[in-house]
Amino acid sequence: MSGSVFVTGAAGYVGSRLLPALSSYRIYCLVRRKPVTPQPGVVFLEGDLLDRGVYAKALAECETVVHLAAATGKCRPEKYFQVNREGTRALIEESRRSGVKNFLFISTIAAKFQDQHRYYYAQSKRQAEEIVAAAGLRFLVVRPTMIMGKGAAVLQGLSRLAAAPVIPIFGNGRAMVQPIAVDDLNGCLAKILEVGAFDNRTVEIGGPERLTMQELLLKIRRSQTGGAERVVHLPAGLIAGAVGMLESLMLPLLPFTAGQIASFVNDGTAAPDPWVAGWRPRMMTVDQMLA
Repeated sequence: MSGSVFVTGAAGYVGSRLLPALSSYRIYCLVRRKPVTPQPGVVFLEGDLLDRGVYAKALAECETVVHLAAATGKCRPEKYFQVNREGTRALIEESRRSGVKNFLFISTIAAKFQDQHRYYYAQSKRQAEEIVAAAGLRFLVVRPTMIMGKGAAVLQGLSRLAAAPVIPIFGNGRAMVQPIAVDDLNGCLAKILEVGAFDNRTVEIGGPERLTMQELLLKIRRSQTGGAERVVHLPAGLIAGAVGMLESLMLPLLPFTAGQIASFVNDGTAAPDPWVAGWRPRMMTVDQMLA
């Protein structure tokens, strides 16, 4: 694939690391704030997904959209749906109007969690997937598993738990995870664009190792400080319920949301895919991610 690419979320953790891999394209980026330092070959547009007038002209210059922008972390429920669902809807509608041919949507493995109660992020991303699939564009939905690397929010959160004198684990700790290094994920995304693999489906991309959440926390503990590896299992449902009741009054002060506990009780592994399997031998192991 050649030509121009429209990227949302280019200032985020994944997007900022993806841009160097797209240097062969003319890139338009929708960001909340323009960077101080210009980047060759990149045009930054300041606005959000609901500001269609900001990016409509740029979309008309592009053949492909890479949609990474999302509300993550600790947000009010309405914020997730406003950005992740309605923002995607606005971008899709403007993409159709502008003649965009291909749409790459970066979702989350949490979109397939069996239990999404109070996990408004996962709910909103799943609903956004449905909007993309019904749009009539050539599309590919990518569901990454847990994304890790230096500065990754999920790794920072798990590191805080792993550093506790006794590691708190919500549930029995046996939920399976399959972390992927951010650079490995971006390599896959760049390859998707290179070959134009928009075959109207959902693909799940995870790293080369599967392990339990408890095993991952213990690995993080060893990589940080070592020491005693004591854990305590906490009732996930009761903790989620208590946190959920506090969110309306104390959300900024809470260390996590009720929904985020879902990652401790739902498997976050990728479904087998022959295409992705061919990339895994070159991906980083969990120990390499933590080194």
